[in-house]
Amino acid sequence: MYQINNQKFGEFISGLRKAQNMTQRELAECLFVSDKTVSKWERGLSLPNVSLLIPIADVLGVTVTELLKGERIAKEQPLDMREVEVLVTCSVDLSVQEQEKRQANKKKWLAAYICSTVMTAAEIAFLLSSGIQIAEIKDSVLLVSGLMLLFGSWFCLLAKETLPTYYDKNKINYISDGIFRMNVPGVRFNNSNWPHVLNVCRIWTLALAVLFPIFYYLTVKIIGSKDLVFYDIFIVAVVLCIFVPIIIIAKKYE
Repeated sequence: MYQINNQKFGEFISGLRKAQNMTQRELAECLFVSDKTVSKWERGLSLPNVSLLIPIADVLGVTVTELLKGERIAKEQPLDMREVEVLVTCSVDLSVQEQEKRQANKKKWLAAYICSTVMTAAEIAFLLSSGIQIAEIKDSVLLVSGLMLLFGSWFCLLAKETLPTYYDKNKINYISDGIFRMNVPGVRFNNSNWPHVLNVCRIWTLALAVLFPIFYYLTVKIIGSKDLVFYDIFIVAVVLCIFVPIIIIAKKYE
């Protein structure tokens, strides 16, 4: 199996960027990625998405072939067919690796969602076995954990890992996919920050689903208070534990 030389690829990009007096941030802005992503490419720690090869080549003034080889090709120097096959194989292999990585990531979050659902169900069963009536938790534990698992099912199982290209070209502060819509004023969603935002949403929805029954048990059984305003707690939990991290992460990688 042929593979692109990460180190050579990164050094080539770095040299081309510096020759044009561009900073990593400037190159990143042209490609709608973060400067940290460009830094990883140049250090040979990762390779760009195959869909970025043509934009990178255009910005840096080289051909995709030169980009894959990690060196300039003289105009009078023709490529033999074997070398072309190698480069095509490299680009196809890069695309396959991306797909495999996404599939592995999906399986990981599917497992996390199933575990969180089982844990939440077990906690609710424990609450009921401890003498708490279902009527007492239907507007608190069942509501909060149920909603978090509902949202978590979209983030973990249905959400796309990448956004349409128009998100990169326009300042869009919402995500819309079917019946799901998430609007965060002041945030610009794009393919640079979306993977990080998606992971934050996955982590916090699953964590809230699991932790809320525990919180309920501690406050009602240990503290002894049954007059807590769980709707207010739910609102505060959502705002502080979901939207604040979303804004911070989205701004950081925007």
